[in-house]
Amino acid sequence: MNFTKLVPNVFYKDINTGLKIFVDCLEFEIGHSELDAYQPFCVLEKDGLRINLFQNAEFAEKDHPEFRLVTENN
Repeated sequence: MNFTKLVPNVFYKDINTGLKIFVDCLEFEIGHSELDAYQPFCVLEKDGLRINLFQNAEFAEKDHPEFRLVTENN
């Protein structure tokens, strides 16, 4: 079995917080968006990476993911 990607699901009480970090700051692009849904979510992509953002206060309170993004920049 060979893995090709790891796609984390990241939960926020307010999805706009995640969008500010990943889109505005880290320059990810929104590949799929359901921001107007009852429970908003979107798929963010950049350089072959993918992150799923969800708005869910209950999961955001319980789940505090930590991951590291490595770049070639110093």
